[in-house]
Amino acid sequence: MSEEKSIIKLENIEFYYNKGLPNELHALTDINIDIKQGEFASFFGSSGCGKSTMLYMISGIDKPESGKVFFNGYDVSQFSPKEIAVYRQMGVGLIFQNFNLIPTLSVLDNVALPMTFLGLSNSKRRERAMEILDYMGIKHLAKRLPYELSGGQQQRVGIARSLANDPPLILADEPTGNLDSANAVKTMELLRDLSKNKGKTIILVTHEAWCLKYVDKIFYVKDGMVTKSESVEPQDLSLIGESKIIEGRMQGAHANKNNFEVVTEYISTFFFRGYSNEEVKRSKEIIVKRISGAISKDDFFNELDKPFKDGGLGLWKQKAKNIVSAVEEIINESMDISTIYKSLQKYPGMPLKDEFSDVRKYLLEIYKGRTSDFILDSFDECVQERVRSIITRDNFVKALSLPKSVGGLGFSYSTALKISDRLEVLLSANLSQATI
Repeated sequence: MSEEKSIIKLENIEFYYNKGLPNELHALTDINIDIKQGEFASFFGSSGCGKSTMLYMISGIDKPESGKVFFNGYDVSQFSPKEIAVYRQMGVGLIFQNFNLIPTLSVLDNVALPMTFLGLSNSKRRERAMEILDYMGIKHLAKRLPYELSGGQQQRVGIARSLANDPPLILADEPTGNLDSANAVKTMELLRDLSKNKGKTIILVTHEAWCLKYVDKIFYVKDGMVTKSESVEPQDLSLIGESKIIEGRMQGAHANKNNFEVVTEYISTFFFRGYSNEEVKRSKEIIVKRISGAISKDDFFNELDKPFKDGGLGLWKQKAKNIVSAVEEIINESMDISTIYKSLQKYPGMPLKDEFSDVRKYLLEIYKGRTSDFILDSFDECVQERVRSIITRDNFVKALSLPKSVGGLGFSYSTALKISDRLEVLLSANLSQATI
């Protein structure tokens, strides 16, 4: 393709959050990318890696510290506020994870709203909006308010709104994040159609590898840098590596079926500090019996309670009950993880939401702060990325402990470490054979 056909080009982009302050973050480093007219491109990476920040550069929301952002050959980073406003009204359509519909306006009026800035009459705006809704297959929802719609329907309205002013460029920031599996797939198919049949250039921000089978080009983002880019044939999953990600995680989790060292070490460290080496050794032997399914829950308690000289540990009953409770929790939650892995093995790209509810509850027992929908959604996202082996344990801790202002969850570092310990215990042993 010739240089003239580039619609987006980033040259030597550098960007900081809170530059010069103690919490300075170098968010983007030496970013150089080129996207052609009509391409469906994706910025792919884990939470906090910089992919959404790149989208903010392209949309004109943020300006780079240095470098240039070109749209059809024009340097967006040099636009005046008035030029930026026109660019964002006419050149770019935005699709959000949380839909961002105005709750007091009907579906029709939500879609028609961006056209207000074009000076069109109300009747023209509504006529155009109805045409878009018809194309989206939701014309029958025109009079409804957002709260009367399902998540999938709200996202379709969000996409329809992004098309209102017929922009050449559509920026989609995690558009499947709040959708169930079926609607997530429909959304990706719709974006693909807009690219191939309507000539729109689509830039997708996602951490979900299954989405990548719909795109033409992938930019892999890590720690604020584009580590590589590749053009792919849509539907060719072997190039994307999603199945390998899941397969690798499953092999790692289940390779040593009878090796429960991580679990026993975790329980022993917590409950048997100050005990003799012989007592700690025996505690691990008894714990392994339980988590391997060799003994029942009741027999597990009896061995903890039984005198040491008789082969038990001789614990007082309340401590034995606490250990039994802790081990049973790990068994139950690990079985949930095992079920999730089986689902992923069968359907590698499936989005996971409800499947994580019990695991989330178990992990967040450690967190004593207030939770919000944002924290819960972000936490689920981080856990899913760790389960899928998209991010490392260190990056998981980092995502939890970074300030919210830079894309983290704002947990204390010690809390993040404790949550990570719990999750690693679940991921490191196959407990699905244990007898509850």
